[in-house]
Amino acid sequence: MRVTTDDGEVQVWLAATPQDQAVDQVLDAIPEGWAASLIKRPLPAEHIPALNMMPGEVRRHLVS
Repeated sequence: MRVTTDDGEVQVWLAATPQDQAVDQVLDAIPEGWAASLIKRPLPAEHIPALNMMPGEVRRHLVS
């Protein structure tokens, strides 16, 4: 998910949910006034196990 903060910063958030629920789940997790939208590029399947996310979990992806 692409999240834009109220000061214009862009962040990447992940949601271990069905795609049709992802925006709502992320909006529930971020502060009011921030915006969330789906990123069109899918996450490669081989990266999913490394994320170690539980079903329904939402978190910010910190890029190193």
